[in-house]
Amino acid sequence: MHSSTLRLVRLLILALLLPGHVTWANAANSSADSAFCQQHGLIQSEPNRSVLYTLDYFGTSISVEVLDDGGEDAALALCESLRLIEHYHQLASDYDTYPGLVNIKSINLDPTATHRVDPELFELIQTGVEWHRLSGGYFNIAIGPVVQLWRQHRFQCNQQGAGPDDCSLPSNEALKAAATHTRINNIHLNAANHSITMAEGMSLDLGGIAKGWMVEKVLDQLKQRGMRSVVINAGGNIRHYGRHPEGRPFVTAIENPVCRKHDFQLPGCDQMETRYTEVVTGENLTVVTSGNYLKYFEVGGKEYHHIIDPTTLYPKQGGVATSVVLSNNHIYADVLSTTLFLMPLDRAKALAEKLNYLEGVWVLDENGRRVYSSGFERLSRH
Repeated sequence: MHSSTLRLVRLLILALLLPGHVTWANAANSSADSAFCQQHGLIQSEPNRSVLYTLDYFGTSISVEVLDDGGEDAALALCESLRLIEHYHQLASDYDTYPGLVNIKSINLDPTATHRVDPELFELIQTGVEWHRLSGGYFNIAIGPVVQLWRQHRFQCNQQGAGPDDCSLPSNEALKAAATHTRINNIHLNAANHSITMAEGMSLDLGGIAKGWMVEKVLDQLKQRGMRSVVINAGGNIRHYGRHPEGRPFVTAIENPVCRKHDFQLPGCDQMETRYTEVVTGENLTVVTSGNYLKYFEVGGKEYHHIIDPTTLYPKQGGVATSVVLSNNHIYADVLSTTLFLMPLDRAKALAEKLNYLEGVWVLDENGRRVYSSGFERLSRH
């Protein structure tokens, strides 16, 4: 089935499952905006609630829900949000280029050239470079050459009809060769003209920072448009703003990663208290989980997931997931969940205790053993 037809079918199925009135962004002021939103998303409108759903960006499903619009036009604001989501998706993409736009893929295709980029993309790259230092090297946006090697092997193994002979690991020689192109100091940034130049063979990967960045930019736009109560879910990146219309803080249930990995078929995973292991309540929070339980492949009976440890060049061994809850600096949610997942547990806990705006929970194994930061309980709803 053609990809655009498949997308339409998925969105229509979603519409049939949703309560209330579903529109195709029919509140948009211009026919161009309306057509764009019809092609790339669904907007559901009902009394006191409007929601945007899209499946086309950042490789995941995204929903943006407005529960108190402050008297403004929520549907129009959500259509504008969809435009923003596309814009940031295109800037951060390392899969595709786009006419008239210098993005991550453009830079990666010609790393030694000097590229002038959008100021916001420049700021994001600059932030990624700084987090390499702050994380002690566990977060590295220059890891692209190594990630691409692992991605090629994972895609080959997981392709339809693949057998055991199609599943293999990158060789140590190939990984070491790729690692020579991951030195963060070879990213040269010029803040005066928002330009970037890199060394030969380098490529950037913003997969550990771009979604959190996009979510905060979309929320900023909605706040400017007068929205007063918002929930954004970007493939499990949950962001709350304001209070629930009932006057209470929002509540977020964190899914059990072991149940999710096994499609909730394990004993007890059909029970709510097992399916959702933590319930967090509070105002203006971000909740994000990083782990090894969704994107992985098997070689010789051993699993290799998609989060690569820059210090070993391999997917981290051990641990299942790390969830973080942020009350400030929300744009760093992806960075911190990835970093705290990759770090040895003692270092990860020490960093979590140092950051007064973050709490975390680590799922250590498939038996469900957990470790919490010292302040997690104050956010936990029992």
